[in-house]
Formats: sequence, C-alpha cells, structure tokens
Amino acid sequence: MNRWVGMAVAVLLFTLFSCRKEMAFENARIAAPSGAAAQAPAGAPADQPRAAPANAPVANRAPAIPRKLVRTVDLNLEVKSPEESAANVQALVAGLGGYVASASTRRQNDVLQYTLTLRVPVERFDEALKAVRALGVRVDRESQKVEDVTDQYVDLDARMRTLEATEAELRGLLAESRQRGRKVAEIMEVYRQLVEIRSQIEQIHGQLNSFDKLAALSTLNLELVPTEAAKPVAGDAWHPSDTVRSSFRALVVFLKALMDFLIWALIVLVPIGLVLGALIWGVGLAGRRLLRLRGAAAAAPPGERHSGPSSGQSAGGN
Repeated sequence: MNRWVGMAVAVLLFTLFSCRKEMAFENARIAAPSGAAAQAPAGAPADQPRAAPANAPVANRAPAIPRKLVRTVDLNLEVKSPEESAANVQALVAGLGGYVASASTRRQNDVLQYTLTLRVPVERFDEALKAVRALGVRVDRESQKVEDVTDQYVDLDARMRTLEATEAELRGLLAESRQRGRKVAEIMEVYRQLVEIRSQIEQIHGQLNSFDKLAALSTLNLELVPTEAAKPVAGDAWHPSDTVRSSFRALVVFLKALMDFLIWALIVLVPIGLVLGALIWGVGLAGRRLLRLRGAAAAAPPGERHSGPSSGQSAGGN
C-alpha cells in the first residue's frame, strides 16, 4: 500500500511540474511578439531581471527580483593614531546605520594595529568608504570585489515556489485522505512527504534571507596601521623594571636548579660514594697486608728460612 501511495505522490509532483512548465511556456509565447524577440523598455539595463508578463495569471506571476550584488572592499590605511581612528570609524559606521562585525588588535613595534570588518548599508557604502579614506594619511592597498548572486537567488526562489505549490497539493491530499478514512499508513506516508517538503522550504528560505542580508549590507575589511611618524624612534620602549624582574626570575630559576641538584646529590651520590669508598678501602687494606707479608718473607736470612727442617735432620742423626 505504501508503494501505491508513493506512486500517487510521484504522479502528483510530475503533473504539477508539467503544468507549471506549460503555463510558463504559454505566458512567454503570449508575451513575445510573433516572429521577433521582445524588446526591452527604453533605458532599461540589458542584464536587469524582468518580471513576468502583465497578462500572466496572478497566481503564477513571479515578482520582479532586483539584482543581488555582494560587494566587498579590502582597505589598508595608514593613520597617525590607530586607536583614535578605530574609534572614529566605529562611530562613523554606527551613524550610517551599519555595525562592526568583528574587530581585532595586535601590537607591533610597540604600536597597536587594528583590523575591523564593517557592515554598511549598500546605499551608503560609497559615503562610508569616502569618509574612511579621509581619516587616513595614505592608502597602502585597496581592492574591491562584487559578486552577482542573482541567478542563484532566482533559482532558489523558483524552487521554493514550486515546493510551496507542492506543499499545498499535499495538504489537500492529506485532508482528503482523512475525510475518506484512509488507512493510517497511507496518511502517514503523505504526512512524511509533507514534512520533507516543508523542511526543504525552510532551508531555501534561510538561504534567500542570507542572500538578502549580504546584498543589503556591503562589507569593508579595514586595516589601520601607524605611519612612520607615529612609530617610536628607538623601536620598542625600554622598561628597566621588566629587566629587573626578568633578572630576579633568572636568579631564582638558577638557585632552584642548584638546590635541586644538591638535594639529589645528597640522596643519591653520597650513599653511592660511601659504598664505593668502603670497597676501595677494603681492597687497599688487603693489598697492603699481602705486600707486607711478601716483604717480610723476602727479608728473612736463608738459614732461618730452612731452620726448621735442618734441626730435625740433625736430631735424627744423633
């Protein structure tokens, strides 16, 4: 039964897509003059998206979508005082209806450098860019990028409208299934298809909102660096107190290492030295005694060496 419900939903979707395609083709055929292409109104840009024909049905007529341009400018600016310039830029952007998306600082050569990401309404972006340039002494680097997301926006918008129409048809099919008392499995299958389509609609709606926000607010990536005059003459500043603290810290580290070595030597080296000293002393003492015995034997007269045996022999002869 689930297979039959799935086939019915597939046939419904195919029929809906075919009808919308035929209606769009019919509207385009009616709007275009016979034998020639339709001419754009005088003064209208060639790449400007156009709305649906005036004689198209209201239910199938898509609203005119202006171009969606995402503009981003990267600017590296030299200023006399990065701190003061950063504060002025933030106040300027807030006054123009924008905001600071991100900000970071880093210290280099004892001077702070700022990196800011600014979001400014597109209609006032040129004004903000001009005012920011005026805050600096020199522009080191500037690059601009414009991304046209109109085609993606139009495709997503058309897809969302198709899904919304499919959702309406499925809602009607669900209501009809409930009225006729269809089986629970059939109703749940239609409901599952309805939930899936609603999820896709919400996802596309979020993407469209993201494109709208990107196109409504332009982005300025600003880096504020100090001029040569703002940098200290001697480079990094000298801090004697820091030198004193680092010296005491090095002394404490050395003393700690020395005390650790003395404790280790007392626990490990002293017992080992005592054992080795005792062994060496014992071996030396035994060697000295042996040498004394050998020296005494070598120093005795020859008669005394053999006195014992000679006396015995003479006593036996008598």
